[in-house]
Formats: sequence, structure tokens, C-alpha cells
Amino acid sequence: MNNLVSIVIPTRNEEGNIERLLIWGLWQASLIHELKYEYEAIVVDDSSDETAQIATSLGARVIKGKGKGLGQAIIDGINASNGDVVVVMDADLSHNPHAIPGMIKPIIQEGADMTIGSRYVKGGSNPHWSLIRRIISRGACLLALPITSVKDATSGFFAFKKEILSGIELNPSSWKIMLEVLIKAEPLLVQELPIQFDERNSGKSKFDTKQTVAYVKHLTLLTLHKYRKFIKYCIVGGTGALIHLGIVWTLTDTIGLWYMLSSCIAIGIAVIWNFNLNLFWTFTAGAKADEANYDWVGFHNGNPVQKWWKQSIAKTIWKWIPNSNSLLNVGCGSSANASKYPDSINIDVNQEKLDYLKSKLPLINVKNMSAESLEFKDETFAHVICIELVEHLQEPEKTISEIARVLKQEGEAIIATPDYNRKWWLLAEKFTPAKEQHIYHFTRKKLNDMCKEFGLICTKYKYVAGCDYIGMYRKGK
Repeated sequence: MNNLVSIVIPTRNEEGNIERLLIWGLWQASLIHELKYEYEAIVVDDSSDETAQIATSLGARVIKGKGKGLGQAIIDGINASNGDVVVVMDADLSHNPHAIPGMIKPIIQEGADMTIGSRYVKGGSNPHWSLIRRIISRGACLLALPITSVKDATSGFFAFKKEILSGIELNPSSWKIMLEVLIKAEPLLVQELPIQFDERNSGKSKFDTKQTVAYVKHLTLLTLHKYRKFIKYCIVGGTGALIHLGIVWTLTDTIGLWYMLSSCIAIGIAVIWNFNLNLFWTFTAGAKADEANYDWVGFHNGNPVQKWWKQSIAKTIWKWIPNSNSLLNVGCGSSANASKYPDSINIDVNQEKLDYLKSKLPLINVKNMSAESLEFKDETFAHVICIELVEHLQEPEKTISEIARVLKQEGEAIIATPDYNRKWWLLAEKFTPAKEQHIYHFTRKKLNDMCKEFGLICTKYKYVAGCDYIGMYRKGK
């Protein structure tokens, strides 16, 4: 990360507010510096007054707007930003700039991809609004419920990692660019933080009926984008039904085949058609097993089965080891398991995965190191976790030996691996992206026997989906 926050401020005739914002607000946000970050203020101006001149005199970078509305102005500011964290806020002082440090902290320290200044979470408010305005705002948020669970879907005060927009084209259909980022970039971790929304200091609100219509149109486009896979799935199902009916009619009425046999043939062909069309058109491939973000994406945003599977393993680990300031995570990849252990040391031989994990959890310690030759002294750690690694190794006993060596007496290790003695795994493996990389086929007995050779005794175990084995091992005296 380049330790720079870009604060994007779209303006139109805000000469009565911009000076106070830049002097009283951003220039006083010293907590940003305490987080070891610098900032740049980017004013995207569509004004006919002195807003641009005032902003320039106060050190802001001013970009001439294209006169295409608030949404386009925000996008232009984002595109011009140099920071790896971007904050978007209004210029009318309805968004308190002193909230900025609290909004960027979860991004730079806790692995969040996006934060939203929310009026509708606990602690948030809009105390100066009339009843009618509150009803309109709540109604607009309710309209967005089909596409997001965010409580304040119409917030204009938000921050995000700029990297999440890689390959994403934002559409200025309305002024709610926050929804564009939220739906199209699909940030994995989003936090809503309470803010007090104040009345503008001076000037006139730009909200009107035209903006309302634009918002509804924008929501419609985002809904189609959000459910594009479901729509494709329905289209595939419809074509499969037509193929089925066409084959039944052809084989029965034209060729004279028995209708039950025709139907069986038609079902088989339609199923193959649907499966392949869904595979290559509907469900675009997610992260591959050897890609840097595979583990993190699977945990937070994988398909429902993958997400549940990875989270079930993590919850078991976190339950068995609720906290630890002496933990080694062996073969961590980009797994979110480390998020509960900020003092842990996380090792892997894939530097790209380590870099990705570090980008998500900047405070954790990562090291490029082989699991078969740990560069630590004997009896260093109270806890070791090794999740779905040993099956990828030619000689997993070397790693088990190293885990036992660096583990303190009475220390505990959690090891997880598929159990090839379980019938369910024979089915599940067919859908596992990394199945070709499984070299050593463990069973619970094989793993327990191997661990026992090095003084690690199983104290409890659990299966995920009846086939993925998780064992807790204690090092005896």
C-alpha cells in the first residue's frame, strides 16, 4: 500500500462551504496522520461560482467537471485519485470530515474492503430531517433491499480499497455511486459505521424529482447486474425444456419410438445441455486454487457450498483455540483463518498468496517458508494450525515432525485434511478445484498414526460434511 488516502469531493456552487470544509475539516483530521497515512483532497468541480478558485488556494487538487451530474463527477475523482484508499464525501458539511479516520481504519488495519457512513445503524442519525424526508430516505433504502443488505443504501459517504475496482467499469446512472461500487465490485468485507448526517451549511440541495427517477432506473440496472447469473440460469432451463420437448416429439411422433423411451433420451440430452451451458456461460469461473486470492474469496464470497465449508472449518478452529498470542499457521495461503489471531505467524511458500493475505490483514506477520523445514527454535509455539496442506505433500511426515518440534510441551495443534476413507469425500472430491494436487490420501487412522510417531496425540476431532477431517492434537511430555 502507498499509505495515501484520496478524498474525493464533488462540488457544484459550494463556495459557501468548501473553505470551511478544507480548513476546519480535512486539514484538521490529524488522526489520519496518526494512522501513518497522508491524504490528498480532490475537488471535482462543476460550479459557476468561486468554488474551484477557493479549493485551489487551499491546496486541493481541482478537476474540471464534465457537467454530466454528480455520479460522473465522483467517478472522475476516483479515476484521478492516487491513493490506495479512496473516500467519497459531500462538500456541504453534511458529512463530518472527522469521521474519515474511523472509516479508513477498518480498511488499513482490519482487512475491510469498504466502509459506509451509515445513518441507520446503531449510533447513526439524521436529527435535522423532517418526517417527509425521513420517509423518502427510508423508502429509497427499502427499494435497494433486493440487491443489498446494507442498511443505508443511499449513503454518499463511503471509503474503499481502490484495488477492488480493478476491471470494473462504473456507470454514472445516478448520484448513488456507492451502490455501483457495492454491487459491481462485490467487496468481500463491508462495514457500516454510524455517522450523524447534518444539514448543509449553506447553499441549496441538488435533490429533485429528476434525481429520484434516475435512482429508480439505476436500481433497475443494478438489479439486473446482481441477478445476471440467476437470469442466465432461467434462460438455460428454458432452452433445456424446449430441447426436451423437441426430442420427445421427434422420437415419438416422427420416428415412432415408445414415448417413455423418448422421454428418457430427451431428459439425458437436456441435462447434459443444461449442465454444459451453465458451466461455460452461467457460472463464470471463480478464483482458481493456485491463484493468490483463492482461499480468501472462497471463505467470503465463494459458492454457497464452498463458503459454508471453509467457514465451518474456521469456526471449529476458532472454537477450539478461541485466542492465542503464540500461534503458527502452517501453509496459510490467503486463508481468513488468521483473522482471529493478530499475533500469529503465518507461513507459506506462495509469496503471492502471502502478499494478498497481508493486503487484507496488514497487521499480521507473514513469512515465506517451507512447512517441511520450519525456521523456528524447538518448542516456540503454544498452538499450531495446519489446514488442508498435508495432503498436498510428497512426504507429509516431515511437516508433522516439524510441527511437533516447534510445539511447546502440552501445546496443541489442529490439522485438517480430507478423509479418503469416507464415501462422501469420493463424491465431494469431484467438485474440488485442487483435487489434482492431492498427493497423499489420508484417512483419520493414517493421520493419527503419523502424528503419534512424533508425540502428537489426538484429543478430539470433527468432520465437515462428513468427510473433511479436523483433528486436535496435544504434544505429550
